[in-house]
Amino acid sequence: MKGVVLPLAITLAVQAITSMAMIAPSVMAPVAAAELGVSPRAIGWFVALEYLVAMLSGLACGALIARFGAVRVCQISVCLAAAGLAAGTGAVLPAVFAAAGLIGSGYGLVNPVSSHLLARTAPPRMMSLIFSIKQTGVPLGGALAGVLAPPLVLYLSWRWGAAALALLCLAVALLTQPVRVAEAGGAGSGASTGYFAPLGMVFTHPPVLELAIVSLIFGTMQLALFTYFVSYLNLELGYGLVAAGLIYSTAHAAGIIGRIAWGAAADRWLSPRRMLGLLGVMMAFSGAAVAGFSVDWPLPAVILASALFGASAVGWNGVYLAEVARRAPPGQVGAITGGTQFFTFIGALAAPPLFGVVVGLVGGFGKAYLVFSLLPGLAGAYLLARARRS
Repeated sequence: MKGVVLPLAITLAVQAITSMAMIAPSVMAPVAAAELGVSPRAIGWFVALEYLVAMLSGLACGALIARFGAVRVCQISVCLAAAGLAAGTGAVLPAVFAAAGLIGSGYGLVNPVSSHLLARTAPPRMMSLIFSIKQTGVPLGGALAGVLAPPLVLYLSWRWGAAALALLCLAVALLTQPVRVAEAGGAGSGASTGYFAPLGMVFTHPPVLELAIVSLIFGTMQLALFTYFVSYLNLELGYGLVAAGLIYSTAHAAGIIGRIAWGAAADRWLSPRRMLGLLGVMMAFSGAAVAGFSVDWPLPAVILASALFGASAVGWNGVYLAEVARRAPPGQVGAITGGTQFFTFIGALAAPPLFGVVVGLVGGFGKAYLVFSLLPGLAGAYLLARARRS
């Protein structure tokens, strides 16, 4: 267990700081958009570009690990995030597009390189838990963006605020340098892969392909929660923004707790695939409950259903990444994680516009959540059936 503490600390810090860089522009958008002469809603295109580039950069991570070593790739990821935040301060649209590309390229490296490090050091009996703890860096990064960005914008301006966050990213890169020096002797000794080789690995390993497709489906539900839940509570159900924000925060907090709880359960009591299957079914039922919200629901019931929704729709990632690492060919954890992440980010990229289309077709956010609940439920039932047969 001692051998995994330092890799876990590094990967958790890198996950949190790059997640902060991904989310901070959305927090700054209301102020920055006015100076750029665009609508704040245009931040959706910025986020889409981040995820598009992250999909592509993840495929290169295996080759980068083989060339530079895992800790150096961690440093590269946070330096790219820092460069993106700094580029955005140019306050012209080409610089903003460059910012999205740089931040996304750094973010796309994080899961593959983290899986590479943790798969080598985590005790087999604790892999799901260790990976899940690392994944709490995603909501932690969102919390950092929410806590740090608004006062920086208020007191320094959004440009200097972005620069300050860029310096924070660079500080993480510097703090990992002693570990990089210790690793340097073994860097560059891995087997490199071609750019599209990670996708080939996914398609030639059916159990991994199943996981990749499940992650695409689960990712759509996760982004639907992230993107539209506050609008649903506020615009359709009449909750004030403060109350809607607190309910939304409850869902995220439950996601953090869920990531750790589901990881521990997958290590001790259930197989990872059975755990993922149960989470898919839980997503479907809690999503259906959320879809049934009305003004007659008591607030505690709304909070409870939202917490169950967040615990499942936000809490699945660590168990999934650990199972991908278990199924990876020897020495190729980072590469095959980049390949499966390609599918995950397709879901993240497609979910927000697709959900918006469904809202228009069915006539409301609640009905759209009901529609989006169907696929996770089917995927969960499929995994449970497969687990029972095996």
